[in-house]
Amino acid sequence: MLKPSMRLPMATTGIKSFIQTLKAQGDLISIVTPLDPKYEISALLSELGKKEAPAILFEKVKGHRLPVLGNLLGTRGRLSLALGIEPEKLFDEFPKKIEKRLPPVLVNDASAKEVIKKGRGMDLTKILPALTHYAKDSGPYITSGFSSARDPETGVIGRGLHRMEVRGKDRLGISLLNPPLAEIYGKYKRKRQKMEIATVIGLDPLIFIAAILKAPVGLDKLSIAGGIRGKAIPMVRAENVDLEIPAFAEVLIEGVIDPRGKEEDGVLGESSGYYMGFSKSPAIQVKAITLRENAIYHSIVPWSLEVDNLLYLVHGLDFIPKMKREIPSIREIRLIPGTFGSHAVMSLDTENRGEIRRALSLALSFTNIKKVIGVNTDINLQDDQELEWTLATRFQADRDLIVMTNMRGQPIDPSSGDGFLTAKMGLDATKPMLEGFEKVGVPEEVRKRITPVLQKYVKGR
Repeated sequence: MLKPSMRLPMATTGIKSFIQTLKAQGDLISIVTPLDPKYEISALLSELGKKEAPAILFEKVKGHRLPVLGNLLGTRGRLSLALGIEPEKLFDEFPKKIEKRLPPVLVNDASAKEVIKKGRGMDLTKILPALTHYAKDSGPYITSGFSSARDPETGVIGRGLHRMEVRGKDRLGISLLNPPLAEIYGKYKRKRQKMEIATVIGLDPLIFIAAILKAPVGLDKLSIAGGIRGKAIPMVRAENVDLEIPAFAEVLIEGVIDPRGKEEDGVLGESSGYYMGFSKSPAIQVKAITLRENAIYHSIVPWSLEVDNLLYLVHGLDFIPKMKREIPSIREIRLIPGTFGSHAVMSLDTENRGEIRRALSLALSFTNIKKVIGVNTDINLQDDQELEWTLATRFQADRDLIVMTNMRGQPIDPSSGDGFLTAKMGLDATKPMLEGFEKVGVPEEVRKRITPVLQKYVKGR
């Protein structure tokens, strides 16, 4: 539970304010040992990312001036802290907050443009400590870039997170597969016009979270961020392209995409835990890079608990409230870590087999859900061992298994077929009968008496 003193101030001015909050809580580690952005930093973050760990600031990066920040949102506690919501109330309060919209406002602030690199003085490979994450990655990738482009027909700016391959000193590849930028780029392509694009790195984490949310067509995601914060997000005009970007970003990359020219997209280890690449992707011709004087480079390891937490938020925001609204007997839902939001378990307070089956089938109708387990309310959804015990003792595949074929799945699932079609399964692990399936346990009053003893002698209890 977040204490009032642990909440992020509503008037935070960027990622550095959040870093200071984490430092004050003892939830950030600074590493001064020089490490290479090729494999070494990612390797350390990957090891830490196997379980909940502090955010990490790599102060000395070989060959680069900028420090690297990683594992920023690597725990659900820090995710909730960034949003200013108690963890246990996340899916109750967050849906309400994102319905409040506050459009961004322009301000006069040049701090994000203290250092300007362009022309011969600009070299992406030397300025940005972009990480090469995995052994077979085609090269360094920017994984936390928040990109903006203007719709040529409506004038509305679309924004989103898109992976970017560093292809040279002034060239980037960008994977444009998701809306709204994919649709905006398609319009420029049909018109055979160049598309201006601005990418910022090192954002207030609340803006970063808003960037991954699904937004209605024509709505600036920064209006959602402003609504969550309860204060309009300050913006500044870019220097070399006709776009407005968040005022307190650490790094700004400005460029253009010529839709007539495409290059092969490189390979990157993705959040699914597999290498993935797409046949072709647009190339950005970079015009300029502007930075704060003491800029910090924020990076995200693709296959990590941090990404899992972000997917948990995105998928859970759509899935959990809708499931509870449609099936009132659902008491709790958990998205299983490490499955990029595709596996879920839910507890139901009902003995009606038809309602349980309906709940499982409804869950599988969501694009991101590939497997769902239904259990009784006597099962602790956070205890993986108890969940396996439930399957071992209450589930029979010939009686309790639902299989659905040719269902829409996630693009990052490498086992899916053409059109990302996949097979899904629902497992009914509720008690098959009322008698004979009572879980053993000590008397509740005894459990309460021994709890202080556990806390005294056994750490983490």
